Amino acid sequence: IGDNLGVAHSNQSLGSVYYIRCNYIKAEESYIQARDIYSQSGDQLGIAQSVKGLGDVFNMCNQYSKAEGCYIQARDIYAQIGSQLGFAQSVRSLGEIYYMQSNYPKAEESYIQTRDIYSQIGDRYGFAQSAKSLGDLYNMQGDYSRAEKSYNHAREIFSEIGYQLGIAHSVQGLAVIHSAQGEYAKAEELYLEARQIYQKIGSLRNVANTLLLLCSLHHAQAHYGDAERLICEASTLYGELGLEEDVARCGQALIGIRRLMEG
Repeated sequence: IGDNLGVAHSNQSLGSVYYIRCNYIKAEESYIQARDIYSQSGDQLGIAQSVKGLGDVFNMCNQYSKAEGCYIQARDIYAQIGSQLGFAQSVRSLGEIYYMQSNYPKAEESYIQTRDIYSQIGDRYGFAQSAKSLGDLYNMQGDYSRAEKSYNHAREIFSEIGYQLGIAHSVQGLAVIHSAQGEYAKAEELYLEARQIYQKIGSLRNVANTLLLLCSLHHAQAHYGDAERLICEASTLYGELGLEEDVARCGQALIGIRRLMEG
């Protein structure tokens, strides 16, 4: 049994490596092998972890029904063995599935449940992530007051624990709110703050994404020269990162902007 568990642990670790490298076929194979060995040996924690990993793979492949089934199974096992952290992570992942499927009531319920568990166990990072997810949810629904409150709460905790990426995401969420309400000066100030943080930590794809959001902001104000400059910057950065689909998307948007400038 010891040797088998060693093989299971190795497969579990390999699954994580393949997942990070976006090799989802091999990640799925590894997690399934790990799950099957854990099942034979009765290792409930191992089963839950491998099933949760499978859920993440299916989620990334847009197989939401399969992902939901895995997350529910993992959640129930974590509940049986008393792992509050594992339970919270599974419920949070379920929230993401519901959010992607536009099932906002269930997503909100999941995020609130997760936030409350993280609060009980003193996991400030998890709490902040849940608050940020609630901000995204309320933002999507146009509930800007609650969205702003959630983003500010998340930003405050991310700042206290020093998680720069979380701060930037929260600030960008606030910028989107102000932009949607026509508060363009405040939105631009927040986008620039987020971009500066992304730049500092080397999160270049997020820098490019923020440049696109700034482009949209100037486009909405008919500042087509600024919009053109920003989309060209974003396209160059996407190109350096090898993200050809994003480069093509920028190219199409640029054609539209130049037509407006000529008109």
